[in-house]
Amino acid sequence: MPSSVFQSISTLITARHALFPMLAGVFLVALMTASSVSAAGGDIEVVDTGEDVDFPGTVDLSVTAEGDADIVEVRLFYRTVGSNVWAYAYPEFMPDNRVTASLNLTGEVSTYLPPGTEVEYYYEITDAQGNMLRTDPTVVEYEDTRFDWTEVKVGPLTLRYYDQSDLRVRGVVRLLESDLARLQTLLQLEQPDDIKGVIYARRSHTLEAFPQQSRTTTEQQTFHGFAFPERSLFLGLGMGRGLIVHESAHLLLGQVMGDLALPTPAWLDEGFASYMDPSVKILTGESLSSRTNPLKAMRTVTGTPHSIGTFYQKSLSVVAFLIDEFGEPNFQSFIGQLSRGGTVDGSLTNVYGFNVDGLDALWASQSTVSQPSAPSAPERINPDGNPSAILFFNSWLLGGLVILVLAAVSIQFVASKLRPARYPEEGLQPWEHPDLWDDKENEGPY
Repeated sequence: MPSSVFQSISTLITARHALFPMLAGVFLVALMTASSVSAAGGDIEVVDTGEDVDFPGTVDLSVTAEGDADIVEVRLFYRTVGSNVWAYAYPEFMPDNRVTASLNLTGEVSTYLPPGTEVEYYYEITDAQGNMLRTDPTVVEYEDTRFDWTEVKVGPLTLRYYDQSDLRVRGVVRLLESDLARLQTLLQLEQPDDIKGVIYARRSHTLEAFPQQSRTTTEQQTFHGFAFPERSLFLGLGMGRGLIVHESAHLLLGQVMGDLALPTPAWLDEGFASYMDPSVKILTGESLSSRTNPLKAMRTVTGTPHSIGTFYQKSLSVVAFLIDEFGEPNFQSFIGQLSRGGTVDGSLTNVYGFNVDGLDALWASQSTVSQPSAPSAPERINPDGNPSAILFFNSWLLGGLVILVLAAVSIQFVASKLRPARYPEEGLQPWEHPDLWDDKENEGPY
């Protein structure tokens, strides 16, 4: 190797050795500066913080700080968990070198705050010399402090409740496990974010917890569940399987849509949530079209309890039509295009070949409702290859049951012809029917 190369290498090594202490010194100074600013805030120190939640309407936050100079400003920054926007407020205090500043956070929030909402907050504290201390973010939950809550975890769902029997809860949870798994599969959510449900036991307990609707819908208790996808939270009345699945579907669909999607029309949102309830009755387009509005007029849920009922019926029927007639993969593609910012018309056309008006027309001509076929039972064959006596017995038993069912249907049909005609059912979901719950304070929903 030439000597010039050795000389170059030696020079480089010497330079590196001289450079290392310099860089280390710069790094140390930067580290000390950063730590002094974040930890001490100049000469300001936080002595104590406080949180006091008293439902309804009270989330008192306080901070006690002191410094060498008078503290002249305390600013509280806050946001609901899930929001990207921070707001701020100024807690009240008298300037001094030791101050305690407090504020009722709910008084600063201009919109309705559902119980179970988590609020993230931090303080910026400034003294007369211009020193500023920013505290670490903290989360406080605006919970309903009137009741002793119990929690149970089902898949991504944390369910909070009170005054419910263990037997009732276990039975519902067992069914919800498969319901939520089915929901995740249809939405193609392998790892959904956590969601929360808050279940009230009595109608009177919801008056201060549920958001206020119109006077009619509030008085008649038209809605028994409210979902808040941006907060991964829903409120409900009663430990009902259908209600929990319905509201969970709203939250998980919101996760799939994400931040890029345009606002989801109510007919799709409510129709999908209703479709995931395994107990719902699906009506045909032919039977509903004459007493419902066009899909283009169903972007929001409005109207009287009766019109809201028909709204839910049509929304469910249309979504069932899309999934059952054209298959789950097409529906998943449709939702996927919406989640990427596609319009409803454009996404429908790309996947199905028709827009909203075309969907409305096709649905209105639907005279039957397709139902998933039940799994076939395994055959019972003797070792000699001949059908067993059990199979013959089952056949006779099944035949007898069929005859009994046909006889019952015939009797019911004749009786219905003899009774005067009634107006069709409003079609509210079971948990939304105004007459479902008893008003007695000493009784739960079950």
